[in-house]
Amino acid sequence: MIRFSDFFINNHYLRLLILTPIAAFCLSSVFQEYLLFANTIEAVDAGFLESEITDSKSEVLIVDFWATYCAPCTKQASVFSNIYAKYKPKELSIIGVSFDFDKDKAVKFVNKLGIKYPVYLGNEDVSFHYDIRSIPTTLIYDSDRKLVQTHVGLVGEDELSQIIEGLLKDK
Repeated sequence: MIRFSDFFINNHYLRLLILTPIAAFCLSSVFQEYLLFANTIEAVDAGFLESEITDSKSEVLIVDFWATYCAPCTKQASVFSNIYAKYKPKELSIIGVSFDFDKDKAVKFVNKLGIKYPVYLGNEDVSFHYDIRSIPTTLIYDSDRKLVQTHVGLVGEDELSQIIEGLLKDK
């Protein structure tokens, strides 16, 4: 009697037929983004965040400070997801910093909204370093990592688009 595993191992065509679609999915950008950012929310300090900002190679960088318990922050998150999808090909990066105490809530929130950019858990050190007194707070950096705008409260998608377009033209 031939077992399926023996047949599978010895049949090159069958292996190719089954493994090729799996390999293609694993190499796809959708899977890669899922692996990079889904469920990978880690607690960071101000030094780590500062190095992430400094080391970013993007033309425009947005840092979004938020929390799941903040109603305006939940509205802002969908705006950033749209902006990220629209401007990622034009060298926009976004870093989300959640001030949630419960990592699981933040992970569920990120997964529920389909956020594709990196999100970290901030602490008091981060809030003091960046002088975050209210959330949502948005910091916008140019390609030289100069802070060009700070927004406290909601920022509309149209306003963000105008800012990003202006910074991309200046490069």
